[in-house]
Amino acid sequence: MFRRNSSKQVADATPADVIPAEPVASGKGRPTPTRKEAEAARKLRLGALPADPKARRAAEREANRLSYDRSRQALRNGDESHYPARDRGPAKAFVRDYVDGRLRLLELLMPLVVLCWATLLMRNTSIYIYSSFVMEVVVVLGIVLGVLLGRRVKKQVTLQYDAEQARGVAFYAFSRAVMPRFLRQPKPRVTMRGEPKIR
Repeated sequence: MFRRNSSKQVADATPADVIPAEPVASGKGRPTPTRKEAEAARKLRLGALPADPKARRAAEREANRLSYDRSRQALRNGDESHYPARDRGPAKAFVRDYVDGRLRLLELLMPLVVLCWATLLMRNTSIYIYSSFVMEVVVVLGIVLGVLLGRRVKKQVTLQYDAEQARGVAFYAFSRAVMPRFLRQPKPRVTMRGEPKIR
């Protein structure tokens, strides 16, 4: 008797207690964002870039300017952690010390070229001819000395480090050697005798 009433109560309560589940949408209802759009949205959420295109370009320019100023300051102060990519690494530091460790003829080429250009502006025909000849000699001499310096530097870097580190060091050494000493960046760490500078 009690079992029959209990079963009847359960049967009567079931229809009222069961709540039908709501239908679930099968799709997202919007197109899947691309990787570029997702990355841009993430940056906007983090506040990395403004949403406005003009403000975004201005922010990027400001960031580039700050990075450039930081690199210039690092070159002056000798902070290697913020050097530009072309000046980073122990191999590049070795090349700079190798070039700065002695007075080279390449360092005198730029003043000679400037002097020749100045004399070419004169209207004297004989001076013009001599200046043109001297400039040609200076250019040829610079190329020969640059090739010789580049070969020596590349050989030394290959011996000290490896062939991968020696890539591009020839031109790096030449471009530094033709620059007057007081204009070189990063500043020389050694004297013309190869001795470390006392700061």
